[in-house]
Amino acid sequence: MTRLTWVANALLATAVSLTGTRLAYANESQADIASKLNDEGKEQMYSNNYAGATASFRQAVAHVPEPKYFFNLCTSLYQEGKFDEALTACNAVANNNPAAELTDKTNKLVGRIKDEAKAQGIELHPAGGGGLPDPNAPPPDPNAPPPDPNAPPDPNVGRPLPPPAVGRAPQGQAVFAAIRPDHHYTWALGIDVYGGGGQIGHAPAGFTGDPYGHAMGGFRIKGDYMILPAIRTGVQAYLQVSQFTAGTDQMATGALNLDVLDVGLAAYRHICLRGFERLCLTPLVGVHLSLMDPNQDQGSGNQTFDYAAIGLRGELAATFAFGRRYEHVLSVSGGINAYSPVFSSPNDGLSPSAEQIGLDAFSVAGYVGVGYTYRFNTPFGSAAFVTLE
Repeated sequence: MTRLTWVANALLATAVSLTGTRLAYANESQADIASKLNDEGKEQMYSNNYAGATASFRQAVAHVPEPKYFFNLCTSLYQEGKFDEALTACNAVANNNPAAELTDKTNKLVGRIKDEAKAQGIELHPAGGGGLPDPNAPPPDPNAPPPDPNAPPDPNVGRPLPPPAVGRAPQGQAVFAAIRPDHHYTWALGIDVYGGGGQIGHAPAGFTGDPYGHAMGGFRIKGDYMILPAIRTGVQAYLQVSQFTAGTDQMATGALNLDVLDVGLAAYRHICLRGFERLCLTPLVGVHLSLMDPNQDQGSGNQTFDYAAIGLRGELAATFAFGRRYEHVLSVSGGINAYSPVFSSPNDGLSPSAEQIGLDAFSVAGYVGVGYTYRFNTPFGSAAFVTLE
């Protein structure tokens, strides 16, 4: 009796569990269920559980035959080495009205499948997806006309289907970007605009006011490269252009304002909030060569950055990343640019010396800025990774 009681209880528990699952699914739309199954499949892909991912993606397309679910199924089957079945799933993408971007990704993946099969000496069977029955094909049309009795017999009818082409799982790097959305990127391009003020140079002898104004504004073009992804640390090359307004006392040479062109290199690190990884604080420290133009030839419109100094940049930015793989980044930053006394001046005998125009002293300016950055997941010049949908 004890064993019978145990079996009865187990069957009852199973029935209750299945009923609860059905009730839970009953409160969800087919689209919601498919989306959850797709998310489960992606998590399994990230854990290299490709067979489990295939099962999840199959269930997703069974609920909603969206092209993105077929694409993910194609990817997982390829990673299993099931090349014929992968082609079946990729072919189904095209049959479900995919967006142009997804079509391009699918074509790229199909090419990868064919290349890998060729490298392994495997013959693919392209008839609608590997010569296998397509489980996603629509049922026969009951209103279709009967077959022509006078038509010649189809030589393929009755022929056994070839076994599905299965090879070794592809070696090396996975075809997809096997990472959860995170601040893992290879390189990035961005632009900042900023404004602020500070003290530039000093007043030469005989001046009753400042030779340069205290207000400044400018923009920065920057390129980031992630060198230590595990700790989200990278380097940044940047080009920034700043202009300081005219001072309260003009010098005999006619200088009205100061333009500064900085070419530099910095190191940075993303420190992200646990539980909300999209938001990060990014401290940065950099050094740059500063080329200065005190605008002595303003009337002619010529730019002559012929005074040189060494500069330092310190910055703290709050960044917010969004997009499928955190590829878009908005930032708000605050920082300081410091400049050494000018160490190189023109020696044409006509231009004033650094002492005469007040650039022979340390200078510092603070700023606040906003910016946008786009991140790339591939090395320079290579084809893009396939990302899961």
